[in-house]
Amino acid sequence: MTTKPPAEINYSEPEKLVRKIYTAIDELENIIPLPNDRNRLSFCINMYFNNEIETVLNAIYQAQPRSSTVKYDELEKMVVKKFEDKGIVK
Repeated sequence: MTTKPPAEINYSEPEKLVRKIYTAIDELENIIPLPNDRNRLSFCINMYFNNEIETVLNAIYQAQPRSSTVKYDELEKMVVKKFEDKGIVK
């Protein structure tokens, strides 16, 4: 067993894109209940915004949020709508 304390979390400024992405995906808590699934999806969506993944749907398939209560095609529409509402555009 380890006795080390957990790593500190360094939050970025609220106006940074990565923070906006993670905040928007965290608001989908009722659709993706597991925090690890939301974090993995946020990471992959950030890769989409950095042009490392071609589409939002590909980012969702790469993240594979297994706790999602909707199909991935529906989840893509919800994520895109959430980003439009928040003013997050690529």
